[in-house]
Amino acid sequence: MNYACKSVIGRRRTNEDRCCAVSNARGSILLAVADGMGGHAAGEVASEMLIETLKTQAEHFAPLSLTEPALRNAILEANLSIYRAAEDSESCRSMGSTLVCAVIEDNRYLAANIGDSRLYLYSADRLTRITKDHSLVQTFMDEGSITPDEAAVHPLRNVITRAVGTNLTVEPDLFCGALHEDDMLLLCSDGLHGSLSDMEISAILSGGGALEPLCDSLIDAASNAGSSDNISVVLARCTGVQNI
Repeated sequence: MNYACKSVIGRRRTNEDRCCAVSNARGSILLAVADGMGGHAAGEVASEMLIETLKTQAEHFAPLSLTEPALRNAILEANLSIYRAAEDSESCRSMGSTLVCAVIEDNRYLAANIGDSRLYLYSADRLTRITKDHSLVQTFMDEGSITPDEAAVHPLRNVITRAVGTNLTVEPDLFCGALHEDDMLLLCSDGLHGSLSDMEISAILSGGGALEPLCDSLIDAASNAGSSDNISVVLARCTGVQNI
């Protein structure tokens, strides 16, 4: 398994995104993107707390068959820490963060998301969105009141309905699946998917090559498309794995 991650400030004054791609002693890999929110640099505090908690707990993310409760507990621990920190500091009062993460072991993955950071699977030249946004426009689409094209330009498209740290508890959505040779997982903040369509993302991934240049290509494309947000990308490619 190869992996890479990159986060850039984009056209913002500060980078409130955080990302990681790390392996633990048992061979499992943790991938994560967190997009912080809140004034007075509070967003970067929340996303940093979230990512650091996950990294600290990563040793418990194996074997994969027992990882779900450990991952859920790590998210709940981070949520409570951020919530209490926000209560204790006026400048951090409104802070919180999105989260998308995946734990990979051999050819299997377990993923979780809260908010509108996304996980995609690129397999057999096809890009599939694994996660579902917790956002107002997603709610409107579920109700049938707007189309995906309308959601992309809706004035409330950046409003999320679930975040880490904004309430005493939080419920992540969980997903699991199998990976095949050369499959790629893409985790990203809305700085990427808010500026590029799934078709445009797929076209870039189809070019193949090393993962770090692919991260650069995705970020450059989002910037050139007018992204005004921080942009974070994590990529992992499945290699040398015996599929079961």
